[in-house]
Amino acid sequence: QGEQRVLSYLALFAAASASFEAIGGEAPRLLLLDDAFAKVDEPTHGRLLELLVRLNLDFLITSERLWGCFATVPSLEIYEALREPRVPGVAFVHFHWDGRQRHLVGL
Repeated sequence: QGEQRVLSYLALFAAASASFEAIGGEAPRLLLLDDAFAKVDEPTHGRLLELLVRLNLDFLITSERLWGCFATVPSLEIYEALREPRVPGVAFVHFHWDGRQRHLVGL
C-alpha cells in the first residue's frame, strides 16, 4: 500500500507544480497534507520532501510522527502541539530545522 501512496504523491506534486506554473505570479505555491506520508517508509519521507523543495512548493503537513528533519530539506518551521487531557487548551512548541539540526525556538 505504501508504494501506491508514493505514486499518488508523485502525481499530486507534479499536478500541483504544473498548475502553479500555469498561474504564475508571486502567490504561495501551497500544499496542505494531512497525516502526511502515512504508511510510507521513513527514507521515502525525505525523498518526497526533497521533491517538494525541488518543485519549489510550499507545504503545511500534519503528522503524528513525521518531523521533516532531513538533509534534503534546507529549512523548516515545526510546531508540535501538546495537550494535557486534564488541562484546557493546547500548547505549541516551535522548532526550526536549518538543514542540519533541529533547534528549539520557544513555546
